Amino acid sequence: MARGIKDKVAILGMGCSRFGERWESGAEELMVEAYEEALADAGIDGSQLDAAWFSTHYEEINVGKGGLPLATALRLPNIAVTRVENFCASGSEAFRGAVYAVASGARSTPSGQPRARPQGTSRSWPPPTALSTA
Repeated sequence: MARGIKDKVAILGMGCSRFGERWESGAEELMVEAYEEALADAGIDGSQLDAAWFSTHYEEINVGKGGLPLATALRLPNIAVTRVENFCASGSEAFRGAVYAVASGARSTPSGQPRARPQGTSRSWPPPTALSTA
């Protein structure tokens, strides 16, 4: 019988880049802005993360393929970065992947870094989060 994930995952903190037309800001700056806010809100530092999720709407616009843009912009330690692409559901897909990684016990404190719009003019949902087992 299937068992749910209720009470197995907690969202420690969240952050998102300032909403608006941010043509002067590149993808890297927007990622860093949301990441630093999420870490501060969670009260942790980047060394406590053991995985990250990176989502994008179009792979060729602003960020390229793979998880390297996230790892480089955030100067992540030597941790796994999973990149997902699912059009408007990309942020939700990254969040879901991080939640299930924690619920399964495969990861303890991952970070999700959704990026819904390639131009960076809209806040992503769900926002970047730090997750931990309950």
